Amino acid sequence: MVDNTARITGVGFAVPEQVRTNDAPIFDWIKAHNPPHSDLFKGFEQRRVLASGETLVALMAEAAAGALADAGLAAGEIDLLIGVASVSDYITPNSLVALHRTLSLPSRCQVLPLGTEYTIFNDGLVLAEALIRTGRGLRNALVVCGCNWSRHVSYHEATCIGAGDAAGAAVMAVTEAQDRFALVDVVTDTDTGFYGAMHLSARPVGTIDPPPPYLAESFTTPLMYFGDAAAKAFQEFGAKVPPRIVDRLLRRNGLAADEITLIAHQGSSVLSETWGKAIRPGQYLTTLPEYANMTSASVPVTLAARYPEIARDNLVLLTVGMQQQASAVLLRRRCARGQVAV
Repeated sequence: MVDNTARITGVGFAVPEQVRTNDAPIFDWIKAHNPPHSDLFKGFEQRRVLASGETLVALMAEAAAGALADAGLAAGEIDLLIGVASVSDYITPNSLVALHRTLSLPSRCQVLPLGTEYTIFNDGLVLAEALIRTGRGLRNALVVCGCNWSRHVSYHEATCIGAGDAAGAAVMAVTEAQDRFALVDVVTDTDTGFYGAMHLSARPVGTIDPPPPYLAESFTTPLMYFGDAAAKAFQEFGAKVPPRIVDRLLRRNGLAADEITLIAHQGSSVLSETWGKAIRPGQYLTTLPEYANMTSASVPVTLAARYPEIARDNLVLLTVGMQQQASAVLLRRRCARGQVAV
């Protein structure tokens, strides 16, 4: 019997060459003034940031090329491109469209940008697997998430502390290779009561005279906003809800925590350590010290960068977003002949 299961057949990631350490001059102001909520952003030793003239799309193309090579596929074999470029060159269309062009993907390949910051990678895997499972001709999907948030934070506010740029990618494709991870289950939780507590938007900087026929102000580039309500969401939702949904996921699949490898969103060690203590996974892989907070790219980058180190055959990807929304995805592989499960 032919196995038509969709599995992650390739992974790739890319980070800029420019390294920003904790003693970079750009952080001098916040060190001197200790802005509100700085205590929530910890655990970073360095981050990678795009240099002048470097683009997010080029970074995403490098990550995607790595995933395609790992999967043994050519660009012309991809049927679906799903994910996000965040922050995009335009409000709409998303720069994921430019990635389609850069990679020379075929015209039949649909571009499907998602807006579920920062659960996009999990959402992309789930949607890609579901679309492939319909059996309507879609066999190979490319999930790509890129972030350039070092350019979209204020360096007078705490959110700048961990901002790093990166791109991660994965190919979800039909294969009989059971040593590749297949989607098993997903659990989500959403609290829209926190809508707007964290957001990305332009900020008014002055009045335009004469006034145009819309809000009569000039604006900054879109910037991350994190105030008192966001800090409450961070502590009440971000710290508490993700371990609960992982517990639900494991219980309904008959798994103990020590049977999983966990890869999670990495906004701060404050969250990562809280989740680790609550979940107690058998293995917890991270790139937080070296790559910092890569927003929607955090999980795919860590998955690709640490893939050879995954020691469990049950893998949980944990993402949490600004909405506040959390997603826990369970993937499973079977050991290849000659391998021993840990």
